[in-house]
Amino acid sequence: MPFSELPPTTLALLILALVGAGSAVLLMLEIRSQRLARRLNEAAGQTRRPRETSRLPGIQLVQRNPTSLSHRLGRLIAFNPARPQEHPAPWPIVLLFAVAGGVVSGVLIAVVLGRTAAIAGGAAATLLIARAAFAYGTSNYREQLFKQMPDAMGMIVRALRAGIPVTEAIRTIARECPEPTRREFAQVNAEQAIGVSIDVSLLNLYNRTGLREYGFFAVTITLQQQTGGSLTETLDNLADVVRKRVQTAARGRALAGQARMSAVILTVIPFVALGALSVLNPGYLQFYFTHEKGPTLAAIAFGMLGFGVLTMRGMIRRSLAVT
Repeated sequence: MPFSELPPTTLALLILALVGAGSAVLLMLEIRSQRLARRLNEAAGQTRRPRETSRLPGIQLVQRNPTSLSHRLGRLIAFNPARPQEHPAPWPIVLLFAVAGGVVSGVLIAVVLGRTAAIAGGAAATLLIARAAFAYGTSNYREQLFKQMPDAMGMIVRALRAGIPVTEAIRTIARECPEPTRREFAQVNAEQAIGVSIDVSLLNLYNRTGLREYGFFAVTITLQQQTGGSLTETLDNLADVVRKRVQTAARGRALAGQARMSAVILTVIPFVALGALSVLNPGYLQFYFTHEKGPTLAAIAFGMLGFGVLTMRGMIRRSLAVT
């Protein structure tokens, strides 16, 4: 039977089965990687003496292949299984909601464009929903790190002025700072505990988080080790610059409140108009229920409205992004 003759229920179940099969493949590949990482950790733990930092998060021992299928699919939906702390919801729940949204989108596309394009449209909608959810979690995680960085830099400066080495100051951040800064600097501390130099561990911190400020911090420490000079004064200037950047970002969010309110008003106006028409002239809306082209036009209208809302939201978030 051709796709054009399939009933909508069968088509939705087919989309759900395809996306579910892809999710199952990702889950199996991730379970294999976690099993291998656990075995390597157990093997390394048998020959390593317990340290004071053993309660802190350990480093990742398995280097993922960037050309593997799971890595490519993870990058496609903006999901990094090695950093689940960036996402507030477990990834199976996010994928489940993405599949549900893809099924609904596939049914709407079948109404507008026919059932032939519904499978491709539903799969694309599933990927877009999953990518938006994971990218939203990553963005919020980076914003928290960005807001906490001035306090972390100030703590390092005060420790250096008290005569404490920079490595011990980083260890203090791993103990005293709130999450998620504590987690990230605990990773730096764990890398230094196994012999990684401080400049390399800070560069890894920048590569993990993607924050420019951590890149400035890594470059500052590296240049001070190579050329010498007053590290306290340099980090004090860096902390002042970062603090001003945080204040500027907060001011930008306040100024963007007008744009957010405009987006909310533009989103609510069509629904208010529909409610008013349903009260003042109920027969005006009967066209969308009785005419054969009515559901198609309604689906196109709501689809364009949703696309406009996502576009406005993306423009506002991109203008206020910290990375």
